Amino acid sequence: MSPAFVHAADFHLGAALRRFGAAAETLRAAQWETLENVLAHAASHEAAFVLICGDLFDNRFPSPTIVAKTREILVRYTAVPIYILPGTHDYVSEGAILSRDDFGAGLPHVTILNDCRQSPLSVPGTDFLLYFSVNRSNRSAFSPIAGFHRRGSEGFHIGAAHGSLGIGGGRTAYDFPIARREIVQSGLDYLALGHWHWFRQERIGRTTVVYPGIPQPLGFGDPPAGTAAFVTLTPDHRAAVEQIPTGMVTFEILDQKIYHPQEVRNLLKKQADCHKVIKTAFTYSDNFNEPTEVAAIVASFAQRFLFMMNQDVPEIPEAGEGFETAPTESSVLLSEFLAELNALKAADSPERAGLYEKAADVGTRLIRGDL
Repeated sequence: MSPAFVHAADFHLGAALRRFGAAAETLRAAQWETLENVLAHAASHEAAFVLICGDLFDNRFPSPTIVAKTREILVRYTAVPIYILPGTHDYVSEGAILSRDDFGAGLPHVTILNDCRQSPLSVPGTDFLLYFSVNRSNRSAFSPIAGFHRRGSEGFHIGAAHGSLGIGGGRTAYDFPIARREIVQSGLDYLALGHWHWFRQERIGRTTVVYPGIPQPLGFGDPPAGTAAFVTLTPDHRAAVEQIPTGMVTFEILDQKIYHPQEVRNLLKKQADCHKVIKTAFTYSDNFNEPTEVAAIVASFAQRFLFMMNQDVPEIPEAGEGFETAPTESSVLLSEFLAELNALKAADSPERAGLYEKAADVGTRLIRGDL
């Protein structure tokens, strides 16, 4: 078995995507095809395993149809071990999909990483050791990599987490923040992250840190095309990372400055693609006086794209998307509580990490009034 694996995250299966009207069905189909592409790439390249770092599902309670379709795809790739980490959309809670035994029933090659007491976990038949933590809410000041500390010098030590690298204040302070000093102290060979939808790779200390990108973009805030990562570990424990193109549908904003209507026609003709979602955001020269003709040209090309959105129509986020704009009194208290718990967890032994996870879960629900 080669010392290589596939790292993916943020599929968001089951997203409603209502803002795309009739095109939503095509986008959802593209999500399934993208999952299949990622698993097929792992199988054809003899990857040791696939690691999905959070938000496989868009929410904790996907419909039976979504669950059945996901299982239908997973069961076709029994030769590839698949590890699924909960994220901020599909975090672990009572009755949630990644908390239930039935989701993985009959799929012995699929492991749901929902019990941090199992961390670190050895990947059978390989030299890989997986360190992971479990998200139990969709907002937290608690670092998901607190307590990650390399155990021994043999083998390849891989961390898996769903959170925000670098704290700049504002929304990331309550978004499972990950500090660079924690990564340096971990001593891991590779830190596999999810949550940010753009591909990003950094070397921090001895650790290669990667966000693989969203496999299938779902909006104009995402990168134009989807990606995952194929990771190969060298004998000196360095990671070579290759971006895997995965998305079936691309997104693009057309924001050129227009001097003549014919420019719009030429541009749309060049860009026309039934697998592309576009937003027109043209600006016009000072002496331009033919906006009606431009509007007619744009309308005439609408059927040549999967979906076309005008710059004057705001992209409305789905329910549950977005971030808190200002912390409430309870969120400040929660942040302070989790920060203190985080410090205690980091100072304690790894074997006791589960106690802090349970305390974080109970304390969070108490402060929010859920208990």
